[in-house]
Amino acid sequence: MNMKPKLRPMWQRLPIMGGLAGLCAWKALGLPRGVLPRDFKSIVRNWDYEMFSMILKSRVLKAFIDQPCYFQMPKHIEPKAEVAPEYRLSHDQLKSFYTNGYLGPFDAFTPEQMLSFKQDLLAIENTNSETYGFKTPRDRHFEMPRMWNYLKHPAITERCAQILGPDLLTWRSQIFYKGPGSPTIQWHQASTFMVEDYQDPAIFPPNLSDIFQLTVWVAVDNTHHDNGCLRFMPGTHNSIRPIKFGGNEGFYEADFSLEYTPEEEARSVEVPVKPGQFMIFTERCIHGSGPNTTDKHRLAFNMRVIPTSVPVYTDKKYYRSVYNGGKYHLDKWGVALLRGEDNYRLSRTIPAHELERDGAVTEVLRPAA
Repeated sequence: MNMKPKLRPMWQRLPIMGGLAGLCAWKALGLPRGVLPRDFKSIVRNWDYEMFSMILKSRVLKAFIDQPCYFQMPKHIEPKAEVAPEYRLSHDQLKSFYTNGYLGPFDAFTPEQMLSFKQDLLAIENTNSETYGFKTPRDRHFEMPRMWNYLKHPAITERCAQILGPDLLTWRSQIFYKGPGSPTIQWHQASTFMVEDYQDPAIFPPNLSDIFQLTVWVAVDNTHHDNGCLRFMPGTHNSIRPIKFGGNEGFYEADFSLEYTPEEEARSVEVPVKPGQFMIFTERCIHGSGPNTTDKHRLAFNMRVIPTSVPVYTDKKYYRSVYNGGKYHLDKWGVALLRGEDNYRLSRTIPAHELERDGAVTEVLRPAA
């Protein structure tokens, strides 16, 4: 079943509507999923009735491509972990994060460190990943001890701990190479990263309304308006928005645009970030970046951080990324402990000693029974 979002003629939409209505009924009746093909089984298991309702009522003109969730402001705004004074977030900073969905920039590394690290990142730009076997900017911390050590910097982990709690994992990293003349990255958001293949989530939080994941985005180059710095729509982490099929925008090669109001876009902000500084944000906050109109590239890297109570890629041998066009086999993938202890052991894990040495990862620990 090809669910890659794009605007289809009515003669194609009618059978899709019929099929999805049947799967919704299958879910409602509690019929056994085991007899269904893989893609249908995933939809019945992972789509909720709000997702079915949106796509059916719109006649396949609108849909949720990630699991809907609605943020609830904490009753008490206070840090979830004790940290050293130099990394402590103030009450106003925590309130700003919960109100706007992002925070920063903060200092972590020197410009000289980033200038040196840039050479390492450029050296692997067109090389195959030792983890996945093809060219991809994802999860290169598995083979780059320097990158792994940067991700563990207390300036980063101690601030994340105050939002997520003391025990933290990273489940994904990515290098962002924005070359000269690169186009805008359109407005987008995510919750459990079902947006990857539109059928299966990547992470499984106990409560969808919580802040259950943070993205840490580190600037290697100076990022500013002309080369496409980060943009945010403050407060839009309050809910996952539907998409409209078709339109002038397209996230990678998917033909859709995200729904938001003109007032929300009018309140959007650009956030310049200096080399060695980082931003923290929830992927539910609508974000993007402008075009790079300069004749130089713009480099950055990020990671995605979760509490140890959140499972990742459970019972999966691979995951698909529709907009990246790849099937990522998970035999060499695993979460990695950033801070504290993992007493849950819900996901495949790469031990720290594997990440701190040169060479491909060879040992991956299975989840606890």
